[in-house]
Amino acid sequence: MKLYAWQQECLKAWEGNGCRGIVNVVTGAGKTVLALEAIRRFRRRYGNARIRIVVPTIPLAQQWQSALLQEAESEDDRPGFFGAGHRDAWDRRMMIYIINSAREHLAKHMEQAFALGQPVLLICDECHHCQSKENRKIFRFQIPPFFPTEQFATLGLSATPFGTAHDEVLISGLGQEIYRYGFSEASADQIVSPFTVVETAATFLPDERKRYIELSRELTVLWARLLKQYPYLKGMEEKAFQIELNRLAQEAGMDPSHPAVSFLLKTWERKKVSNLARTRVLCALDLLRQLPENTRAILFCEWISQAEDMLGLMRRKMGNIGVLYHSEMSREARIRSLQAFRENRARVLISCRALDEGIDVPDAGMGIVLSSSSVSRQRIQRLGRVLRRSPGKTAACLYYIYLPESTDDRVYLAGLKEIDCVSLRYDADERTFSNELYEYAARKVMQGAKDLSAAQQKELRKCLLEGLPRTDYLLPPDSFREKKTETVHEANYRKTMRKMSFLFHRDTEKQD
Repeated sequence: MKLYAWQQECLKAWEGNGCRGIVNVVTGAGKTVLALEAIRRFRRRYGNARIRIVVPTIPLAQQWQSALLQEAESEDDRPGFFGAGHRDAWDRRMMIYIINSAREHLAKHMEQAFALGQPVLLICDECHHCQSKENRKIFRFQIPPFFPTEQFATLGLSATPFGTAHDEVLISGLGQEIYRYGFSEASADQIVSPFTVVETAATFLPDERKRYIELSRELTVLWARLLKQYPYLKGMEEKAFQIELNRLAQEAGMDPSHPAVSFLLKTWERKKVSNLARTRVLCALDLLRQLPENTRAILFCEWISQAEDMLGLMRRKMGNIGVLYHSEMSREARIRSLQAFRENRARVLISCRALDEGIDVPDAGMGIVLSSSSVSRQRIQRLGRVLRRSPGKTAACLYYIYLPESTDDRVYLAGLKEIDCVSLRYDADERTFSNELYEYAARKVMQGAKDLSAAQQKELRKCLLEGLPRTDYLLPPDSFREKKTETVHEANYRKTMRKMSFLFHRDTEKQD
């Protein structure tokens, strides 16, 4: 199997570090292929090697099982499975563990392998899951002098391995980070699609704005009560404040009359008003309406009720173009939804957190985040869902809908400066989008079209309006090649976006 340059460099770094370490690599860049090559090399070095793979979810385990079966050279190479009701023999050459089972059984199995003189390669996929108090039990076998370090190799895989108070657990169990390959590198190497994040500002509808303001005022009163009783809370950093507030609430037995408990409950109620604001659903629907009919999109929600509302409104306004995927659906129903999306019988997949990681999601060129948690790991996972390259896909786009009137973050991924971002505003009353820079460029294009007929100017204006919420104009001018099977309007839109692209790239060159 041909490896990308980054995979070759990473494997060299891994072997140079004694076949130990954590790889921090963007979703969709080929982590599994990297791990398969590491397995081959380890088995070539040790004929009696044992491979142990730990994953957080059943779907991810099934993906690993499929990948390993393709590599199997004999019946002895068929991977075993430990977890979710399966318990194959511990001494299989290759074994896949669900992490909930691994924390109870892996350490014993590792010790048995070492007792028999069998070298072991431990691979932890989505390794950030190994940091919790319970999950870190998988590393209990690493106790000298019985732990033969010379016969033990590790490989941790994740797009977001670090960022908690327990990073040392991963470093102790798997080793230091040995390689990092981010969004910008993968895009420059054309391993993932070029992409843009569109930070889309929307506004509350009047009744929701009124309720949000009422709750904010109540929180101001509760905050004053809190400070009067616990003055040391003032000036605390947000994370420390939340930890202390939860501690106080627990001490109070979660009594709703206690100011800490009241503050937590009221904060949750206000957050729910914001997350479930109807304008988010309306904005997402209008974005879908502006896109070509062949666009495949994934919509990310925080609440199942929001996902169901989105599907209902979409079916009423646009027809049966979408399917649901969330944790309260049966396994069979979730499989049917993914299959419908994969086979293009549905072009929109509406999901909740069940889709954030560990699921082999069919390709999509666009994502819409209707509401988002503050966890950067989840945000990176969602961006990775739309980055995979596929035939005919020129670029990917993720729309992040936020409400400036609320406590929403205005920047989707503040820690990743290499991401190209575009600002967009949505007017829920007019059901329209605006972007000052785009509109300025569009006026220039219209001014240069004075010699066109009235009908041609009308068509040009239509194309410019269609392009406003999209990001096609950010593509290089040579991206707009002629297509054999396009309508007259599609050809006109492509030519219009090419004109806009020249303006945006010319302005960029001047700035550079």
